[in-house]
Amino acid sequence: MRLFLDANICLDLLDITRPTSQASIAWYMSHKDDRDLEFYFSGDFITTFYYILAEQKKIDKHKVVHAIDALTQEITPFYLNHNDFMEAKNSFHDKHFTDFKDLMILHSALRLGCGRFLTHDKLLDELDQFGKLKIEGIQ
Repeated sequence: MRLFLDANICLDLLDITRPTSQASIAWYMSHKDDRDLEFYFSGDFITTFYYILAEQKKIDKHKVVHAIDALTQEITPFYLNHNDFMEAKNSFHDKHFTDFKDLMILHSALRLGCGRFLTHDKLLDELDQFGKLKIEGIQ
């Protein structure tokens, strides 16, 4: 099964000072060796990871690049395309979605054929399902 990790989960794996980091790390460590699971995240998050860690948190830029590289060795980046934008634009009228970025990422995960989307975003977690994609929080 393909799993798509939201940006907040990946940031937890990169920055152990985040409040939700320990839960994300524990979950990932207990599942990462499961041969039935494939892990993905949006490659478009990489610039956000770099900005938050290197520019806002002032972590050494080389260490940040090394950490992101290590993340991409274990969790495959999958990039948005124009179709994800178009699908999100066409479904943005739905009252459940106030964050257009989330909608594009969910469409990207669907395009990849993921079965589950893992997040700490409470609004997304409340959806429970997006098309064939099950949305789950990590406790």
